[in-house]
Amino acid sequence: MSTDESAYRDDRPGDERGLAYSRVAASRAAPRYMESNVLFPIRSVGLDRNTTLKATFWDCTLAETVGLGDPDFAGIALMTRGRAWRNSEAKANHAGGLSMMPFEGARWRFDGPCGFVQLYVPFKLIGAVSESLFEREITQAALQMPSALRDDKLCRTANIVANRLAVTDPTNLMLDSWALMLADVMVRHFSSHTGKHVRTSFGKIPGRGIAHVVDYIEANIDRDLDLASLSGVAAMSVYHFARRFKETVGISPHAYVLSRRIRRARDMLNHGETSLAFVATACGFASQAHFTMAFQHDLGVTPGQYRRAISL
Repeated sequence: MSTDESAYRDDRPGDERGLAYSRVAASRAAPRYMESNVLFPIRSVGLDRNTTLKATFWDCTLAETVGLGDPDFAGIALMTRGRAWRNSEAKANHAGGLSMMPFEGARWRFDGPCGFVQLYVPFKLIGAVSESLFEREITQAALQMPSALRDDKLCRTANIVANRLAVTDPTNLMLDSWALMLADVMVRHFSSHTGKHVRTSFGKIPGRGIAHVVDYIEANIDRDLDLASLSGVAAMSVYHFARRFKETVGISPHAYVLSRRIRRARDMLNHGETSLAFVATACGFASQAHFTMAFQHDLGVTPGQYRRAISL
């Protein structure tokens, strides 16, 4: 590591490291990486929750800033407007493009006002995905950290996640599912394992095991479920559980839980429940807005329209 690079690494312990500068929305502390200016995220997602994916949305009018590295997280910076350069690289990252955030940190230069979304995936999760797919461990040095990517699978996946985050209140299960998607793409396409034999099938979950998971979901549908709790019921790793659940049921854990929540909401409305806010909470939706969006996407009508139709 060069002298310049080591100056960007944050070697403080625990929660004081790395993601600390994005926790300002909750803590009101100024980000440590700002030398003479203060920059606050306009929105943060997952920073105060036990989820695997963290995200921050930023608007910036600075000409230059330093982002501290974090050995515990692989960071992705997705430009939403303007242009940015990483370190002394000549290629700029434009709106819609993506740059990885090096573990050792980086200096960023901006060409006028810009906006960007930062997505953070735990390196521990990336390691678990690597072991599941390739039966190999992965190191930070083995993970490529490119900049100014466009029309790449990682870029497309990150754009999908960022666009969904911008319009919905995500549940823990949704954030966990997106973190797995990003980790999977990083390991498959941006690691030293790329091109090696990859495991393609994980097998189905035995009948008794899937029954336990389904019963747990039904009994806890009002809770903000996450992949860790579901995989714990099945007694397997998060990544193995997600893959094997889909091979068994045909859809992802997140899609299945969402379908059960919508079904529970329909049942409550059919039985005369009139408070949409109560239905949203009782069925485990992140908010009434999330309930409305998911219900309309699945059935083609809003909960209010459905309630009025069945009351005629």
